[in-house]
Amino acid sequence: MMAPVIFQAINVMSISSYLLYLSISIAASISFGPSVLLAASNGLNFGRRKALFGVLGHISALFLLALVSISGLGAILLTSTIAFTVIKYLGAAYLIYIGIKILRSNSQWILQQQNQEIPAKRVLYKQSFIMGLSNPKALIFFSSLFPQFINTELALAPQFFLLVGTSLINGFVFTFAYALVGFKCKNLLLNTVNGRWFSRLVGSFFIGFGALLTSIK
Repeated sequence: MMAPVIFQAINVMSISSYLLYLSISIAASISFGPSVLLAASNGLNFGRRKALFGVLGHISALFLLALVSISGLGAILLTSTIAFTVIKYLGAAYLIYIGIKILRSNSQWILQQQNQEIPAKRVLYKQSFIMGLSNPKALIFFSSLFPQFINTELALAPQFFLLVGTSLINGFVFTFAYALVGFKCKNLLLNTVNGRWFSRLVGSFFIGFGALLTSIK
């Protein structure tokens, strides 16, 4: 059922425009950020199957943000100084909270799966979903990018499904790839990195991401 929609969108949008969007989407998906760091740490600590649910939470958040952007609500949120500031600082606070939680765990947040309590799949999904929603950078990305590629004089649904579908597929593939890298590198990290120092490193990254988020204007 999706195939006719995709073909219709390709007919509406030029190949060069789509390839440009595809390139931007891939670059955004590959870029290092809190969601991919969380995916990598989930893969490393809990295995690829558990990490998959975290990735699905991230993708669900991206889809919701894309819907918000295409509906016009995203533009309202971005032009509303109060609303955008609230979203920005809530997102920063959540990232810093995750970072502090990892820092305070010290040696308990180690790389040995058998020595730690493994969270439920829904917990990993929820954590990644909240993190995805709390990052206004994705909202900025979709709200600023969609108008450049969507022709409002033609059918919107096919264009929306093509662009959003492209972003979701790229987001899933590359975020899960980070989770697999974490999973595959587990033994290497166990042999070379002290668990306590690794906790401090990852926790500091999340706090750094939170601090950087407050600088977005």
